[in-house]
Amino acid sequence: MARGKFNKRGGGPRFNAQSAEEIEQRNSRLAELDEQRALRRADSDEEEDGKDGDDKDKDKKEEEEEKKPEKIVHLTRKQREEKQKEAAAAAYRKKHEAGLTEEYKRDMAKLAEVRARREAAQARAKAEQEATEAAEEERKKKAAAMGASSEKSGKNKEKSSEKKKKSKGDDDIPKLDKIAIKKMKPAQMKEALKLRGLDIQGNAKKLTERLVKYESERS
Repeated sequence: MARGKFNKRGGGPRFNAQSAEEIEQRNSRLAELDEQRALRRADSDEEEDGKDGDDKDKDKKEEEEEKKPEKIVHLTRKQREEKQKEAAAAAYRKKHEAGLTEEYKRDMAKLAEVRARREAAQARAKAEQEATEAAEEERKKKAAAMGASSEKSGKNKEKSSEKKKKSKGDDDIPKLDKIAIKKMKPAQMKEALKLRGLDIQGNAKKLTERLVKYESERS
């Protein structure tokens, strides 16, 4: 019995042909396998080529995009006006912060005027307070002076009254001379001293001296 040839290309099991029909079937099968293998290889190559082509096209497009100048954005009229307003407002704000606008100058002038009025009002209030305090101090001094004068006048009046009373009382008391006083006993001298409003303490000599002095001043 003849043996079939070993085919390494398929990597499959050995095929032993027994007849011409089997050999034909084997050859047909091998041809089909070869055809399928060739198709798969061709598809794989096309996929690789397609992938490489896509990558190349992508890289090329990116390079072209990078080389292109910036795209010009076309704004509408309203958008342009808004942009202009924003730019003008920013410029004015910057100028105002630097103190270069008329509005800033007017604001500073008003602020200075308000500050001046406030300072003037404070100065007036301080002057009025000082004047009030000075007037009150002067009033107190005058009141104290008047009180002292009144007190002095009262004391003088009191002294004058006492003097008058004393004088009037002395007139009612009989006048004693020195000889009459020396002849008086201590009890008599005490009575005379008491009548004249004098101190009655002491010995006979002290009582005599006190009464003699009083009587000598009456003359």
